[in-house]
Amino acid sequence: MHKAILSLMKHQRFFILLLLIFTVSTVGCSPGHVGGNEIAFLRDGHLWTIDPDGANAFAVFADNNTPVVGYSWSPTHQILSFRTLDADFAKTSAAKHLSSNPITSLPGDLPSTLNTIGIDGGSPIPIIFSNTVLRNSNAWWNTTGSRLIYREEITAATPSPNEVFWWVSQNDQPGGIARKLLPNSFSIPSIAPDNSLALGISKQGLFTSTLNGTDVHYISHSILPGHPLFATLERALWQPAHDHPKILYALESSVPPQQGASNTGSITVKLILNDLHGHTTALAACTCTQFAWAPDGNHIIYSNGPTYTIYNLNDGSSFSIDGEDGSIPYWSPDSLFLLLDGLHSLVLVQVNSQRKQLLLHDSIAFTGIVSSSAAIPGVNALLQPISNSLWA
Repeated sequence: MHKAILSLMKHQRFFILLLLIFTVSTVGCSPGHVGGNEIAFLRDGHLWTIDPDGANAFAVFADNNTPVVGYSWSPTHQILSFRTLDADFAKTSAAKHLSSNPITSLPGDLPSTLNTIGIDGGSPIPIIFSNTVLRNSNAWWNTTGSRLIYREEITAATPSPNEVFWWVSQNDQPGGIARKLLPNSFSIPSIAPDNSLALGISKQGLFTSTLNGTDVHYISHSILPGHPLFATLERALWQPAHDHPKILYALESSVPPQQGASNTGSITVKLILNDLHGHTTALAACTCTQFAWAPDGNHIIYSNGPTYTIYNLNDGSSFSIDGEDGSIPYWSPDSLFLLLDGLHSLVLVQVNSQRKQLLLHDSIAFTGIVSSSAAIPGVNALLQPISNSLWA
């Protein structure tokens, strides 16, 4: 019964998304969606696209021997990157019983090939070939869509954020012939809005490097307090849509969280804004489980259990709403709307009016409360960024 309910929720999310694309049509035409408003989805290991009105369903890639297990749109909406299982691994029992995120349906790092393909299909370009002794993550695009970043690790090794490789590949170069290795980082490096630098966190401190992995510059020269944090806090993020971007990251703190914050058993952290000129600002102290920029670079969202707070950098104001604990936040490209995608609910937030609307929910009541053991992954958990926005 529970699986049937989850399956129904997935189908309902799809149709709600169609409705959102119609009702928020300006979002579909904003930067990042130039070239079409097709929706991509997976069915039985095949990669499909479809128009918002349900017409023109098209199988972009289909191979029963190498099923697709993840994908992401390029910023131009003209190219898709996708991950296919290694053909030999796909025959194993482990491949037939993959563990996936219950909300996104994305599995973790696997022996797989990373590909790019045009929206009209054709022959994909394998930017890295599969190897059963290596596991790859999904690939994520830079802002211009010319390069992709992905994680690679040895299959036999115990997953550790300090023992993985981060690669940058061009979107049209096969077999990794032009890929570049970035410096070691606890989590996925963040790429600057102008694509000039990558930002990461390591045992040596907070650093930047070129996308070729050279010219490493340390912003701090020692490991950040509390790092490596658990997966969704172990990140340093460039401010988007700004010519002189600042960076956002979390530090473990002994300062009590703000009044009214939920305590899910998580550690207390400070969210730090660093202008890269020696000045830092503590924006909030919270028992956060995740944080992220809005696409406009003027808002930040962070969560304390079932409480989601949106902070406005322009005037320092903030407001909070209640949602389902563990929901994944998806910003619309214009930063006017926010979707909170939970296991049992889908909530739409209108940022300017500070109003929320419950779009979907199932028959299982959610309380927004989880046990501390469920709330805190191990400190060595690897960050699994969400590669596909519901708005894409």
